[in-house]
Amino acid sequence: MTDLVLIPFPGLGTLAMTRDEFDSALAAGRELGSQNTRQPASVTVSDELVDAATLEQRTGVPKSWWMAQARGKRIPFRKIGRRVRFDPKEVMSSPVFRSHSNPGEHSAAIGRLPL
Repeated sequence: MTDLVLIPFPGLGTLAMTRDEFDSALAAGRELGSQNTRQPASVTVSDELVDAATLEQRTGVPKSWWMAQARGKRIPFRKIGRRVRFDPKEVMSSPVFRSHSNPGEHSAAIGRLPL
């Protein structure tokens, strides 16, 4: 009788494999797992997602403003479960943030128009 490795899957049943099949599958899984744990070279600190409180610290704009803009879908954000997260690069380049950070920009431009 050959050695069988039994792997239970609750609600589905049991997977039975010979010891050789199991060892081979385990080695393939380890190899696959080690390939996925490497991070690509393009990932940088600026690729992080932050909350509204962190944006408040970085920009001086109240977190309530960030959350109101996200609720109104006026700035880019990500919903992760119940939490709202922002990509700083995306929100800093959004037109809403740029107009908020330079409130007199539009009126100053109008004042410079030739008559």
